[in-house]
Amino acid sequence: MIINILGNTTWGITLAKVLSNGNNQVNLIYRDKEKLSKVEADKYITVKEFKIPKSTKINHINVEDCNFSDKDLLIISVPSPSLEKNLSLIKNKINHNTQIISASKGFDKNGNTLSVLIKNKLNISNENIGVLSGPNLSSEILMGKPATSLLSFNDINKADNFRDIISNEIFRIYSGNDVIGSEIGGSLKNIIAIGCGIIDKMDLGDNAKSAFISRGLREIVRFGTSFNAKEYTFYGLSGIGDLVATCASNLSRNWQFGYALASGKTLEGFIAENKVTIEGANASKIVNDVALKKGLEMPIIKMTYRVVHENYNPVDAIKEFMSRNPSKERN
Repeated sequence: MIINILGNTTWGITLAKVLSNGNNQVNLIYRDKEKLSKVEADKYITVKEFKIPKSTKINHINVEDCNFSDKDLLIISVPSPSLEKNLSLIKNKINHNTQIISASKGFDKNGNTLSVLIKNKLNISNENIGVLSGPNLSSEILMGKPATSLLSFNDINKADNFRDIISNEIFRIYSGNDVIGSEIGGSLKNIIAIGCGIIDKMDLGDNAKSAFISRGLREIVRFGTSFNAKEYTFYGLSGIGDLVATCASNLSRNWQFGYALASGKTLEGFIAENKVTIEGANASKIVNDVALKKGLEMPIIKMTYRVVHENYNPVDAIKEFMSRNPSKERN
């Protein structure tokens, strides 16, 4: 099958590499002509500290030269802030029956999940949009270490079909049909990971981090079910699985940001220095705003938002969280 990947991001390149291991032909689509020219002139694709030998199973093409048929699969892997701009470049190249998988995480500027933005911008059916989400640290996958992920479509049969197409010996895919749950789990875990980076830098210990993760999961469930997501989704790969990997690993970009934040760095400084998007920082504002509108109690999300966006002292934030009124665990 032809698999098109929009976005020469770290995750996009990782997906191109791992998905080319099967019987698929992969087209990695570039918006930046200079980057494309550099790749074409080199023997390797460079991402992070990795130099990936170029493969005959991965074509590198400019977005202006691509078109998508109803027999193609399009995987979208671009940061949420630039997603709308990228979609505008392919809007007139899409067949309305093209099958699309969103591998991006976060929300758009209006607070919509990214599958909603894709649907509205490309004018395609909900049934043709799936979501790929799970504990997928790109550095480990680039090293050839095994990973699993959840692929969700509203139609479980479609999820089963594409699961079988993209699954291989180092990237095992499970199928599901809770698209909104997969997206929310994959987006909110980045917020919790920022807090875990702060906790690790402050050397508060594994007890504190475990409590933060478990109570953070409770808030993810509370938020997700308010959008009619299925609770069991959050106890699977795109929920607790992704949450643990992102919160526990120093390979996680959002964890790294939290660690840097507690070291005195600012959001703007970290982004400028590392030239990355911190999805958890973007999501924390949107989720905090939505939680306030819905009347959802989400103290961890609120605390993280304040530390990231209002320069609230992390030490004071932890004290405030620990001194909250006693409550039952299920709350």
